[in-house]
Amino acid sequence: MLLPRIVSKFRFASTVFEKSSSPLAVLPWIPLSKPSLLTHIRHATHKASKASNGAKDGPGKRLGAKKTTGEKVRVGMIIYRQRGTIWHPGENAGMGRDHTIFALQPGYVRYYKDLKNHPKRQFIGIALNPTQILPKPANAARTRRLGMIPVPLYERVRSTVEPGTPLTREESYKVSEGSYIPRPANWRIGKVMPKLVRKKVRSDSRRKSIRKKEIAIKKRK
Repeated sequence: MLLPRIVSKFRFASTVFEKSSSPLAVLPWIPLSKPSLLTHIRHATHKASKASNGAKDGPGKRLGAKKTTGEKVRVGMIIYRQRGTIWHPGENAGMGRDHTIFALQPGYVRYYKDLKNHPKRQFIGIALNPTQILPKPANAARTRRLGMIPVPLYERVRSTVEPGTPLTREESYKVSEGSYIPRPANWRIGKVMPKLVRKKVRSDSRRKSIRKKEIAIKKRK
């Protein structure tokens, strides 16, 4: 690229030198630094477009259904992996940022269509009961899982011991299951109990015990 410019300067300098008798007239036209006539330009050795790079056959992304209709799932389980919204999240189901549909409640998987509200969409939802049908009819009550366990009720049997009386080993057998007898506070129990006298441990007691062991070992030898 720089070769024609350098050559043109030298040609002009040679013509001025021939016409003028003094060599000083040529000095302003000659460059101070010695120019490099040979230049090297590195071109690309690899084509960066079209089919020259070669088709890459990467690993599969494992898309598709992970749970089928009627299968029991827990919270957070992945039901369907996809690219785009082929399936939309229905009742008790959510969708991640990569369009993965997962369960929001424990229950049973349902694949269904809501022809009344969204006739062109297909949904994936979670039924809380195995007999529940999705989608629900219009104006139906919402089903929610409260996470409560049914506990059978039972009547308390009255105890033969009056509340507030201290229990002995013989009276403890008379108390039936489910009865309640108040217990005195801990500070009251502490006052009744005898005081615990702790032995004072000297700092040199450990050294003496070690010394006694050493003496006993020497005697054995």
